[in-house]
Amino acid sequence: MGKIWQLEDIDPDDPEQRFLPVLQYIPVGFGTDAGGRNRIVLPEALARAISKHLTECGVPRSTRAGGEEAPRPYRGEQSPLNPLGDWVSIDEPDPPKVRLQDPAAMTPPERTALVEKLRYMGYRINEPLAPKPVAQVIDAIDDPPRFDPHTHSVTEVNAYLRDLDDDEVEKRRVLYQEKRGQARRGILKRWEGA
Repeated sequence: MGKIWQLEDIDPDDPEQRFLPVLQYIPVGFGTDAGGRNRIVLPEALARAISKHLTECGVPRSTRAGGEEAPRPYRGEQSPLNPLGDWVSIDEPDPPKVRLQDPAAMTPPERTALVEKLRYMGYRINEPLAPKPVAQVIDAIDDPPRFDPHTHSVTEVNAYLRDLDDDEVEKRRVLYQEKRGQARRGILKRWEGA
């Protein structure tokens, strides 16, 4: 990618560099688009050749007395291909720097909104993986149930039932829920006699 040339960056005695600052962001527009944002972007090798040719033709060296300068783009990549750079008056102050918010400092709803905006703009962002369910014991008899076998794997349900040696009522309740729900063989076959 090219470099954005400023008057401070060039060697005015080098014919290939003398006109580089003025050979960038050349505004073009035809008819109603005369004030548009269309710009000619010259490759650096071509801009150097034109600068050398202008020097050999006797064109005087450029100075700030012209009244305009090409500032660096105020956001995005610092490149001549960035259309946010433009010719402005020397007296015009530089635009404020754009600061991006750190997603780690955002609240979860703000991050969700940001992800949805990016998806709306066409970015492909996968859904986050759902957390693995973990066994949860709630100290209540029937409502809500202490252990719901539908939300756990076969291994987790069998481990829970194995630890219920002294609570026959809870064991039967869990097995009844399994029979009425998913009826997984890995659970029902193991606890057939219970």
